[in-house]
Amino acid sequence: MNKEKQLDIKGGILHYQVAEDEVYITQGQVTESQVVIPDKIEGLPVTKIEKKAFLSSKQLKEIFLPRGLKAIEDWAFAYCSQLESVWLPKRSLSIGRGIFKECEKLFSICHLDDESVEAMQAGRLLGAVPLKLEADYLFVPEKAGEEEWLLRFDEKLKEFLAVPDEEGYTKMVYCGEEDIVANMDLYLAERRRAKARLCFLRLMNDTGLSEELRKNLSFYLASHTKGCDSEAAWEVVFKEHGNEQEYYEAFAEAGCLTEENYDSILAQMKDQYPEMKGYLMRYKSQNMGESDFFDLLSLD
Repeated sequence: MNKEKQLDIKGGILHYQVAEDEVYITQGQVTESQVVIPDKIEGLPVTKIEKKAFLSSKQLKEIFLPRGLKAIEDWAFAYCSQLESVWLPKRSLSIGRGIFKECEKLFSICHLDDESVEAMQAGRLLGAVPLKLEADYLFVPEKAGEEEWLLRFDEKLKEFLAVPDEEGYTKMVYCGEEDIVANMDLYLAERRRAKARLCFLRLMNDTGLSEELRKNLSFYLASHTKGCDSEAAWEVVFKEHGNEQEYYEAFAEAGCLTEENYDSILAQMKDQYPEMKGYLMRYKSQNMGESDFFDLLSLD
């Protein structure tokens, strides 16, 4: 293998080596939020992202991987705390351990050259696999969106929702993680929010979603809405996606907005997110009976 070289690219600097007729990326220095790794360097295909190549690249938000990529090695993008979007080729890849470890903001892992609605939805579902579902067997980017893959994703989702909320707490305490999970109530609340996040994700990316599962996901959210013992569904919408209408739409359509909690929801919103408050008012007027005329004129 030849000595290491470097190349300025969009978003940073690549360190690479040439191995016979292929190029391996050994390290990436990120200087902008978006990085585009070229398909070829020195006329040769870029086929591998080596171990820890982009480890802890805090500035990285979006990366486009080369079309000839064959392998991503261990922890290649681990601890990229701002990473949201990954674009990669639709082909079989050798995937190392923990390539997206602690990438808590990871939102989508989409196929290059396919921006169809179905492909984008599949990419958002795939983005949930490494951290939210922790199902390595589902991390097969070339299969994401296919009927069999969606069925397996939904089976894993149902398993995740069925796990008792308290499971895992005792283990964390025994492992000395009390500082991470202060008490049982906080742990349970976060587990329920985690389940609510996945319910919203699947409902908003409903390619291949069966009506039975749609009803089950909606039931879970409606059982954890404002006014319930757990308000996880409302907490996810209001505290994490306060001004994103698609979440309010999914919230309302899942049956989470009711005659009983409508007033308390608007009272909690106060003067925050007036457009979303207006959406809920219109939804109630159109789907749950008439609202007071003067209420619709004011978002106070």
